[in-house]
Amino acid sequence: MARVAAVQFASGTNVDANLGTCLRMIDQAARVAPDIMVLPEFCNHISWYDDAEHAWQVSVSRDGDFLAAIADRAARHESFIVINVSLRGEACLTVSSVLFNPAGQLVSIADKQTLMGHENTWFARADATSDVISTPWGRIAMFPCRDGVTFETPRGLALRGAQLFCDSLNSFALDEASLHVPARAPENKVFLVSANKVGPLIPEPLLEPVSAETHIPIELLYGAGESQIVAPDGRVLARAPRGEEAVIHADIDLAEADDKRRPDGSDLLRLRRPELYGAIARETPGPIAGTAFEELQVATLLPPAQNEEALEWLSGAVRSLPAATALAVLPALFCYPDLANAAEQE
Repeated sequence: MARVAAVQFASGTNVDANLGTCLRMIDQAARVAPDIMVLPEFCNHISWYDDAEHAWQVSVSRDGDFLAAIADRAARHESFIVINVSLRGEACLTVSSVLFNPAGQLVSIADKQTLMGHENTWFARADATSDVISTPWGRIAMFPCRDGVTFETPRGLALRGAQLFCDSLNSFALDEASLHVPARAPENKVFLVSANKVGPLIPEPLLEPVSAETHIPIELLYGAGESQIVAPDGRVLARAPRGEEAVIHADIDLAEADDKRRPDGSDLLRLRRPELYGAIARETPGPIAGTAFEELQVATLLPPAQNEEALEWLSGAVRSLPAATALAVLPALFCYPDLANAAEQE
């Protein structure tokens, strides 16, 4: 058995203050004596920079004071610690999850593979796959935020034997907790610990102007919280609140993640048929699409009803479109009232 913890908190624009928050929250998490604790993404500084020099200055180095203090806490509390930071390399910056063992030694670094938005301006993508690390109580692997929104990185780690995913988040997206995080565990039959941010994800003085410019409500520019611990069968074992600092924990048996059987008795990983989709990893010889249309008339169709009424409405709506319409788009599952009903009708 292992006790795992997710540590949820806010970070700002002062690196020293952010380190203080990390240490305070690590000490708080240590009260439940976890074997491993997972901290959010961008613990050293929120992901917002004036320019490249600013991004470099607020990032941390492997042998610097910031990570040395985290290593000291790992040794003091005899716990593995996963922390994500913007990390200085020899010539570039990466978004990296760093693992310290209970002796305070740096064990592994997992660079972010899938950068999103403005991260592509400041950071370099990973150039190698991340490690699966053996511990006294099981095999763990790390990935940050966007790498867990897509399925490729977690699946690759599961195929290499990971029993526990450690996911550091810096996300305002409400569907992290309702969809992406809980999906990655059962689709690989692996335990998952996610640690998300709360508080503003951009500098506080910029909240109002950014909200006005983007038309995003200010409250949606805050970290969404809801850090959680998920079992291989999809059960949420613990979940933090949306907008508050929190430490959550659960006791888990990582050996359960070695059972890849589905309810019908088939093996999840042995059902894979990589020979059918291996081509997506090969470089294409050239353009694969034909000549694009210079102009294309399209339409969106928004049914005013659901179920059979939506289907009846659709036939008339299509007939009423201009003859030149080449493409019409409908909402997903437009003829079902909700996903649960869709599943019942299938």
